[in-house]
Amino acid sequence: MNLPLSDVKMSSQQKFKLFADPEDEQRMHRIRKGILEAGNQFRAKYPWLVKYQDQIGMSILIASVTGILFNIIQYARGKMPWYVAVTLSAFWMSILHELEHDLIHQMYYRKNKKINNAMLATVYAFRPSTISPWVRRDIHLHHHKSSGTPSDVEERGINNGDKWGIKRLIMTGDNLLAIALRPLATWNASEEYVKAQKNLSLKDKLKIKAKLALGYTPLGNVHYGLWYSFLFMGVAKLGMKAMHIQPPTNRIWRLVDKTTKFYAVAIAAPNYLRTLSLHFTSSNMHYYGDVENGNVVQQCQIWTDWRMKPLQAFCFNFAGTHALHHFVVRDPFYIRQAIAKSCYPLMRENGVRFNDFGTFKRANRRFETA
Repeated sequence: MNLPLSDVKMSSQQKFKLFADPEDEQRMHRIRKGILEAGNQFRAKYPWLVKYQDQIGMSILIASVTGILFNIIQYARGKMPWYVAVTLSAFWMSILHELEHDLIHQMYYRKNKKINNAMLATVYAFRPSTISPWVRRDIHLHHHKSSGTPSDVEERGINNGDKWGIKRLIMTGDNLLAIALRPLATWNASEEYVKAQKNLSLKDKLKIKAKLALGYTPLGNVHYGLWYSFLFMGVAKLGMKAMHIQPPTNRIWRLVDKTTKFYAVAIAAPNYLRTLSLHFTSSNMHYYGDVENGNVVQQCQIWTDWRMKPLQAFCFNFAGTHALHHFVVRDPFYIRQAIAKSCYPLMRENGVRFNDFGTFKRANRRFETA
């Protein structure tokens, strides 16, 4: 995994690009080189990170799952308040998201697909509000090729490019609402994504569309059924209380009430908090709509502002480290976290923006007023 600089080559898409600013190609090269050097130095200082990278990934998975299960058990025993269980589990689930991302790039057990898939399945089981990781793998790898362009269905799917308002805020924490409340935008993004897959037959394109349409099957369907049932029960009980109506006392009502409440605290609410934090962060630190295809300098900004810390706590400092990943895919999330600050001066000098909160007014455009 510790590649010498001479072995790191740009993809064909990243070579010989004609950008509006011709210096961006050199800026990209300087930033990549700097991040690789920082990663190499860190790995040389701690060689066990390379030797045991697979085992580190598995240990992170076991620790995170153990933390979530501990919270669930303590809540079930009445030893932990619901709000503590939700908050702590959201933190552990944010680590699972980073782990899933690394697994998508096959950073752990690359040569053992069974273990890699088993780890993905475990992560998916505790984050069922997301699309299947095997579906996400294709659209995420495409995201790296065409970040911020119309075919970037991953970013478009989390509201990147929409004007900010109550509607976008509601959709930011709920993946299903992000589809249901803007079906045309979702359809257009899917069409652009399919068009971007070159040299495919009609049959293959239809398979891609079907795969996208079934992205939340099977776990997502069950998850949102239970989550929405919990929300519906809560609204119904508030309505009955306001009208001085006694809630039903039959067995079915009590079973649904108890089951959905337990699921909400154990899985659904922590995932909502994690998703809200991550999607708010990701959809705003990625630029969209006027990004030159393949110009990595334009794709992301970095957030270091203290006001973003509460959100960053539930997405593992995503906005502080993810831009590094766009330049260098190689490093696992914990190495990006360790070397990020040392890379900031170089990235700033070469055009990467920091704390550009004007993106909220520009609907995530880098340059234009939306």
